[in-house]
Amino acid sequence: MRFGRVEGIVSPIERDGALALHLVVWLDTGRRIETVRDETLAPLRPVSGFADLAWHADQWTQETIGTTLAEQGWEAIAAGDVPLAEAGEEANMLPRSAPYSVRNLSWG
Repeated sequence: MRFGRVEGIVSPIERDGALALHLVVWLDTGRRIETVRDETLAPLRPVSGFADLAWHADQWTQETIGTTLAEQGWEAIAAGDVPLAEAGEEANMLPRSAPYSVRNLSWG
């Protein structure tokens, strides 16, 4: 059995004159860090601040665990809290998902 941690971040960018979000999701197994998703997506709902960006990072990270990583035998076993910025800290933080503990029961 193997264990790891999955997290994701989003960065707002402009694409064709509209807001888009660049998502990066990674798996940290302690032996290596692997990017499992790196793409630019249209927001799922209106974005009016840091909390909305963190929500998107978390939703898409959960989706990645339930699809891409599940196909490789990984499953979520625990989740932390989505880190939210305190007033005035937003400029110093990246909007990110909760950290998810995952395990893989396969031997491969």
